[in-house]
Amino acid sequence: MSKKELAAQYHASGCNCAMAVGCAFCDKAGVSEDEMKALTRRYGGGAYKYCGALLGAVAAMNMASGQLNEDDPAALDGKASDKAAELLRRFEAKNGSVFCRELKGRDTGVVLRPCRGCVEDAAELAEEIFEEK
Repeated sequence: MSKKELAAQYHASGCNCAMAVGCAFCDKAGVSEDEMKALTRRYGGGAYKYCGALLGAVAAMNMASGQLNEDDPAALDGKASDKAAELLRRFEAKNGSVFCRELKGRDTGVVLRPCRGCVEDAAELAEEIFEEK
């Protein structure tokens, strides 16, 4: 089953958008479903302006490829940052925005992409990026 299909199943079962995408990548992130749900719970529904599905994917990417530098714990992992930036770039190119409010058409009345589509796109694009290494 593709990550897109798995994320759609999580979303259909009641997970918010961030949880659905994050949980689809638990195997790659090296965390349990409960841990991923706890990590991504607050990101759903554009809680931090960005699409929650994207935030769930970024969380999974960071868990999977982010390496903690014990000498400088706040140092960014360039590889993980590059992957996250690429995900946002591809998602915006496909959907016209990375912001929940714009995707849902809250100000314009024009929906660019419904939640389920955002969940599927974020998972599909993240899977492509994971495979590219």
